[in-house]
Amino acid sequence: MSLGGLAATPQSIHVVKKGNAAPATGKAASAQPIDKVDYRITYATKFVNDTTKRDSLGHYIYLDDEMRLDIGRSVSKFYSARSAVYDKWLKDKIGRGETDFTNPPAHAQMLWVVYRNYPKGETSFLSSAMLNNYRISEKTVTPQWTIGADTCTLLKYHCTKADTRFKGRHWTVWFTEDIPLDYGPWKLSGLPGLILKAEDAQRQYCFEAKGLEQVDGKEDITLVKNYKKYEPVSQKEFDKVNRTTTVNDAIAAAGISISFDSVKNTDEADDFMKKMKAVPPYNPIEIAE
Repeated sequence: MSLGGLAATPQSIHVVKKGNAAPATGKAASAQPIDKVDYRITYATKFVNDTTKRDSLGHYIYLDDEMRLDIGRSVSKFYSARSAVYDKWLKDKIGRGETDFTNPPAHAQMLWVVYRNYPKGETSFLSSAMLNNYRISEKTVTPQWTIGADTCTLLKYHCTKADTRFKGRHWTVWFTEDIPLDYGPWKLSGLPGLILKAEDAQRQYCFEAKGLEQVDGKEDITLVKNYKKYEPVSQKEFDKVNRTTTVNDAIAAAGISISFDSVKNTDEADDFMKKMKAVPPYNPIEIAE
């Protein structure tokens, strides 16, 4: 689990969970289906996690992922394709009884999931933060768009530009009426066509469609495992957790102890502990207003 950009621990540092761990069952839990996938859009995604860091040219340092938008008959799900690939890889390994989990697929960088119209009439944002799982549910809100005259071509589709101020950011998107689906990445929706490209004014979050697929109900839209155990919070409460909790705080709250055995590289250990006591960088896509 990601702890907000904390580097891998030095070999001389051991992290131990207090108490007894649950025994492995050898079976992977199945995810609950809530709809069927009719259409799947894959977006090349890049985003800025730490706005204080720049490269030698003064540009943002981006993380990247591939996000999927699965559109069903009544529900949509926006999530990391890399996460889905990793989960399938792990499930297949466990199903075959394998114990070698080296060389896994690329790890996801964007670790949240958005459901539209689940529960009905609501949008749900689910994410992990500081070793806990959180759920932000709200009545679905449609952005108020200004459709412009500018056009472009993306994936051979004629697209039109639109702008909105939504959830604390100014967004510019390109949508195509050739695909009359009022969906887009994240919570962006409500245009007379599918959004193929979106970015905020600071270019801290950028999505561009790289693949379109008509699935025709051959796959399920699934609910994240342990959905009901995700703690319901508001956006402001979720932000507070991320902006005030250090990694050290989270580990202590989870009942995890850290010990140092035969530490030889004290600089490495000191650097590790400084990161433990610092609040990790946090740049949410939604800015609570």
